[in-house]
Amino acid sequence: MAKCPNCQKTGFGFLEIKDGKCPSCRLEAERKEAAKTDDVRRAETEARVRTKAAASGMILTTETTVGRVERLGIVATEVVLGMNIFRDVLANVRDIFGGRSGAVQKTLDEAREAAFDDLRIKAAELGADAVIAVDIDYHSISTGSSVNMMMVAVSGTAVRLS
Repeated sequence: MAKCPNCQKTGFGFLEIKDGKCPSCRLEAERKEAAKTDDVRRAETEARVRTKAAASGMILTTETTVGRVERLGIVATEVVLGMNIFRDVLANVRDIFGGRSGAVQKTLDEAREAAFDDLRIKAAELGADAVIAVDIDYHSISTGSSVNMMMVAVSGTAVRLS
């Protein structure tokens, strides 16, 4: 009979002692690890929410705003999203028969919104209230295989309004 070095319980077969622990000690260790992971995820989510709340600046395609502005610098971001195989197949079918591809449009919408969020965060880190003269570029990236990726590149000038 094996003895658990952790809790000192006996009566376990050698096959039941893994990683130096009995089944109940292993389960307890897994629960503690899961709790740590949940705490880390929760803290990361809260930090992201706080950053997004602080980064609520305007994004404008105009070169100026009303009033004086202090230009803080250029901010830019790129977001690349992979098209899953089902979206890719649907896009190819639409390419043959024509019509709008909702799957591709949804991917581009997700990428653009993620790029705007990143741009707001980068501008907020500079102390900006807004980003002006925003340029949005879309690109399709082919990896040479059947995998297609969509990229949205966004850039602009971070400004502090006065």
